[in-house]
Amino acid sequence: MVDMKALHAVLIEMHGGMLTLAAVCILGVVAVKVVHRLRGSKESNSLLYRLEQYAEPTAYLAGIGGILGLVASAIVGSYAWPADTLMNSPLAINKILFSIFATELWILFVIVRSRYGKGLWNQGALATLYVLLGFAGFICMITAGSFGGHMTFGESVLDPVWNLTGINLEVFWIVGFEMIPVLLATAFVAIVIVISVYLRFR
Repeated sequence: MVDMKALHAVLIEMHGGMLTLAAVCILGVVAVKVVHRLRGSKESNSLLYRLEQYAEPTAYLAGIGGILGLVASAIVGSYAWPADTLMNSPLAINKILFSIFATELWILFVIVRSRYGKGLWNQGALATLYVLLGFAGFICMITAGSFGGHMTFGESVLDPVWNLTGINLEVFWIVGFEMIPVLLATAFVAIVIVISVYLRFR
């Protein structure tokens, strides 16, 4: 019999690694482009140029893999823990919410890259949007992971950040259970926006 919690943990590692790789590659491409702009030239045989040529498509492919991992881990997670347990835990609700946001942001990231290709980097505003989508999705992903760490182990590697900022994970985003419908409605609206953008750029 498959241990759903163990499988869920494996899938978390999968999408966590993929999306971290995507974020690192995005950062690498941005750094290379900044260097090229400062130098005022781009040498096609330079190490930096080759780094950019490999990192750019890697970020795109890792984003796709990360989305598949996010969706798969969400499905498995719904079987690993009873619905009552999830809906009665602020930590679980927070984790679900940030996982939804992370998935939606990475879907938009992939849609933009699929629609415009590598040429998007030649359009300042679009390139900025693309980078921001990736990093916002990455932040939502690691935040969801922190909530998951507290659900499973009672702590996470981001605890120094939460302690420094004074954020209490038990109440962060959750003022009370009366807020659950509002948060779910927010997630629903975000899903509608993602679908609309997808249909617009098909």
